[in-house]
Amino acid sequence: MTIERIVAALLIIAVLIASLRLVLWQRSSPSAPWRLAALVALQPLCAGLLFLTLFPPPTPTTGDTLRIATAGTPRLAAATPGAPLVILPEAGDISGDESAPDLATALRRHPAVGTITVLGEGLPARDLEAARTVAVRFTPPPPRPGISHIAPPRSIAPGEAFSVGGQLTALPRATIDLLDPAGRVTDSATPDANGHFTLTGTARAAGTTAFTLRVRDGQRVVEQAAVPLLVTDSASPRLLILAAAPGPEVKYLRRWATDAGFAVKTQMSAGGGIALGDPTIAINSATLRRFDLAIVDDRIWAAQRGVLTGAAREGLGLVLRPSGPIDGATRAQWRALGFGIGGGDLAPIALPKVAAPALSSTRLGIGSTDAPVDIATPDDLLPDISRLPLAPATQAPTLLQDASGAPLAQWRAIGTGRIALFASVDSYALTLTGHRALHNDWWNALLRTVIRPASGGQQSGLIGWANERLTLCGLSAPTPVERPDGRQSTLLPVQGCAAFWPDSAGWHRTGTGQSFYIYPAQALPAMRAARDRAAMLALRPPTATDRAGDSAPGPSWPFALAWLIASALLWLLERARRGRQSAI
Repeated sequence: MTIERIVAALLIIAVLIASLRLVLWQRSSPSAPWRLAALVALQPLCAGLLFLTLFPPPTPTTGDTLRIATAGTPRLAAATPGAPLVILPEAGDISGDESAPDLATALRRHPAVGTITVLGEGLPARDLEAARTVAVRFTPPPPRPGISHIAPPRSIAPGEAFSVGGQLTALPRATIDLLDPAGRVTDSATPDANGHFTLTGTARAAGTTAFTLRVRDGQRVVEQAAVPLLVTDSASPRLLILAAAPGPEVKYLRRWATDAGFAVKTQMSAGGGIALGDPTIAINSATLRRFDLAIVDDRIWAAQRGVLTGAAREGLGLVLRPSGPIDGATRAQWRALGFGIGGGDLAPIALPKVAAPALSSTRLGIGSTDAPVDIATPDDLLPDISRLPLAPATQAPTLLQDASGAPLAQWRAIGTGRIALFASVDSYALTLTGHRALHNDWWNALLRTVIRPASGGQQSGLIGWANERLTLCGLSAPTPVERPDGRQSTLLPVQGCAAFWPDSAGWHRTGTGQSFYIYPAQALPAMRAARDRAAMLALRPPTATDRAGDSAPGPSWPFALAWLIASALLWLLERARRGRQSAI
């Protein structure tokens, strides 16, 4: 029962009691009939007016309009005739009829407003909930030139290559560079027709760092933005290389894997019962559970197919590679796994053009006297590398392609693990001709795709700005957050998530070990504008007629004045002697 009904019931009871009292009074002390009728009529009248004073009847709203100034609003907006102009903090120092800290405050000040016209780039996330209660008119301005989207890389291991993607808007002839922390260009690209780009870099040491995206329109630098990168120095992945015979492919693959941070074990047959590498490794399920990855050639696969497939189903990452042309049985078995093995002999691999020496040397890092950097130049001949013919497959998506678009590697999930097929038979030739970066990229992509899943792991893809609320989830208890200057705050999660207001830019770290990067308040203006624009266009506001049909409590003072007059008349009539009859 509502409070209105409770008050109404009490007033009705009071009127009945008062009317009964008047009837009893009339019997004991007779008076003129008109006097009794007036007293009885004034009782419900006073009660009704009191109820309307406490709960005045609602009145329909008129559907008035406000103009809301947001970021990017022209400074002369107030000079344009129209509805009152409310200035939000993001609009900056412009004149208007009034200022408000947020849209909800402006709507509380103007309860009759049913429609708002949003000027500028759109409402921030803070005001979207309030905007759903009114009709919204919004004409998005032309997109800002600059970086409108960044997809930060995931956390990686030291020495691993990473990719960062994004999109540019209103810059059709721009060039975008990726700079390492030392300021050297590690990759450069021209966005496609829609502005999308992908750049590649390599991290050397564990820790938190930031690369830089630089957008150039000709020789003019349009924008620069940090690319946060988290490099985790976890335990070395355990890699097992199995080969039926020694060869240069296994030799250089082992050398690369050791330099890349893998804990490598090998086993090869030299013929005549002689085993090279670690002959104590028995190929069985118990042994394979101790490894995260295994690289197996076609002849070992033919001999240990059942054990390897069972280990892959239990989570082992398995990479199959041909040592040369394969026989029909192996070809059929790999097709049965879902790979698009074609017919015919080996085919050449189309290699990409050699990058400029400056970019190649940055990707490969700083050399030494003992290990000089060996890079290819655009004038060097490309090596002849062969591959098995692969065709696109429905069950095994393509992982790597050569420069002509032909599939080089495919992978698929099997049980809780993954299996990949690498079609190259002599990728080691890349390391002998100055193409070590391409060799590294190929094998890194293969092994990182199929490696046995590890527990935990961090992501550095969280994006936030200083002085803007950020939501952190995955918290089960009060958690401290350390700012870049060493100051700490404590987050109090609700249902696993907590709000955090960073006041400084840089890397932040929570007590649970999660690291995230906060951009300066003025960084990436085109990206923030694109975010607000998308939120405004996705907003589905009520229509103006919906808002006009709403109602608000009306004024109570007229009913209070009428109740006061009726109560005064009732008091005077009860005490007046006119109409009373003397008892006989």
